[in-house]
Parts: sequence; C-alpha cells; structure tokens
Amino acid sequence: MWKMITVVLTYLASALRIVADAAILLLKRRLKLYRPVQCCCQNRVRGKVVIVTGASSGIGFAIAHDLASKGAHVYLAGRNIKTGQDAVLKLHKKTGNPAIHFLYLDLQDFCSIHAFVKSFLKCENQLNALVNNAAVFHHPSGLTTDQIEITYQTNYLGVFLLTNLLQSVLKQSSNPRIVFVTSEAHKLVSVQDLVAFKPRQLSSLTTFSDYVKIYGLSKLALHLYSQHLVESLPGVYVGLADPGNVWTPIYRRSWRSWSLKHMLVRLQCYIFMRDAQEGAQSTIHFLNTPNPRSGQYINSFMVGEEKQPYDSSLVKRLVADSVFLTGLPRSSLPQAAVVTGVDGS
Repeated sequence: MWKMITVVLTYLASALRIVADAAILLLKRRLKLYRPVQCCCQNRVRGKVVIVTGASSGIGFAIAHDLASKGAHVYLAGRNIKTGQDAVLKLHKKTGNPAIHFLYLDLQDFCSIHAFVKSFLKCENQLNALVNNAAVFHHPSGLTTDQIEITYQTNYLGVFLLTNLLQSVLKQSSNPRIVFVTSEAHKLVSVQDLVAFKPRQLSSLTTFSDYVKIYGLSKLALHLYSQHLVESLPGVYVGLADPGNVWTPIYRRSWRSWSLKHMLVRLQCYIFMRDAQEGAQSTIHFLNTPNPRSGQYINSFMVGEEKQPYDSSLVKRLVADSVFLTGLPRSSLPQAAVVTGVDGS
C-alpha cells in the first residue's frame, strides 16, 4: 500500500515540476525573453539548385521551405512517394515557387541511390548544394537489401555513396556546398568504437543506449568522411550542422517502445525540445553564410566548435572500407589507402 502511494506521489511530483517548468518557458516566450535560434544571413540561395534528403517532414521540410521561399530550385529526396509529392504541393502553395520537385530516393538501397542520381542528372547540369539530412533513429535491428546494418547504411554509407556520385556535378557548379546534418551523439562514441564496428553484422539493440550508440557511430563516420572531403575537394565547401534536440518523426519508433511510466518523459520532450523550424537554422546558416570555412562543425546554437583533426590513416581506412562496401570503383579510394585491410565483415 505504502509502496503504491510512494509511486503515485513520485509521479505527481514529476508532473508538477514539468507543469511548472512549462509555465515558466511559456511565460518567457510570451514576454519574448526566450529567443529561438535563427539565421539572419542574407539570402544567397536564390536561383541555386539544391537537393535536400529526407525533406518530406521534420527538419528536412523546414529546410526545403526556407530554400523555396528564398527562390532556390529545390529537389526533395525521399522514399515515400506520396508524402514527398504532398510536401511539394504544400511548398508550392506556401511559397509560390514553381521550381520544387520530388525524386524517389531510398538510402537503404544502393541501386535506388544510383537511380536517383541518374534521374537528377537528366533534370539538371548543376548542383549548388547537397543537404544530407535524412536519417533514422531507434530502427529495429536488421540488414538492408545490400546486407548492411540499417542505421549505418541509412545515416552514413548511403550518404557516402550519394555524395560520391554527385561529386562531379558539384565540382562544376558555382560556389558548391555539402552539408551533413549531424548530432551531438557523435561525441558519445569513440573512433575506436567505429573501427571495431562490423557493418555487415546484426547489431544487438536491446536498450535505448544501444540505439544511441549505433546512431552516434553513423554520425561519427560522417565527421571522418567530411574531413576526407575537405582534403579531396578543395573547391567545395563542406559543413557539419547540429540541429539540437528536435521533436520530429525521427523519434516515431522510440515513442512506441515507451511504456506508461515514460509518458511524463515524452510530455517533457514535447514541451522543451525544439521544433523543426528552429532545428533547421544551423543548416540554413551553412547554406547562406558568405564566407564559410570548409570542414567546420557548428553546434545547435550556430557556434563553431574547434576540433582536433582525426588521424588521417583512420580516415583513409574508413573511406577505403566505404568504397568497398558501396561497390564504388577503386579509383574512388583516397591516395595511399591500404585496401588490403578493408573489413567487409
């Protein structure tokens, strides 16, 4: 009896704290004491051709909306055709910009990525910016049709292949930019964890920490890959943008796993996490800033963080492994990469 009363009182106290914190936050917003992060750069995307992956909802849709409202030629890339086409119609209506298109892209299928690039190159002969936004989180354990761990392929290897296939058109375009939407989760894992990871083996995902780890590994791989791009594509600006904790459909699978006792946590997330519009600002900043520094990582408050470069041999090893796993030709390998040590297991 006393145990039940204690549990009830604990939940009640937690609920009261959330209500009090929410009231304070709403009051701050009402009094304009809380200022959401916002990019104030001059419009530098008008007339530019931009691809945004995962643009049917969430942060990707917010980025696409900003681009379309500024007069860019926007290509929404995603694997749900209906939601993608609906997103195009919404953007047409909201912005009045007719240069908005949807192309099918499934990062969990290498053949789909090749087909997407072919379709895009039939439509355009330039690409001023590639926004690699699409990602999954808390995805059930499994392998893709290419026999790669699902989260790792969606968040990194698929992005790696797409970016490589679009390099030629990027290099021949004016002021080209590549933006990777990343996460603080990359700081929760180490390079050693990434080296030890076996992309062709099923991951044991039983706890929330397991999902965070595989997600963090995929984002850390993007950071190493971006360093390679900075060195190999001197004429292309490469940026890493952290949107912060944003309440978007990326959490849809993790919500379903939360029991009743986690409902207060979900409510807290809904109240205090950023919306997609605010989460998009770091990427919008990268696309519009006048003098970007290639390879820079900016956090969720649009502040650049100085980071020590990753060991070049590890970067080359990751790229060599990625070339092998995605089936790219050996000419795609970085110079002096040791391909004999590629781990395709």
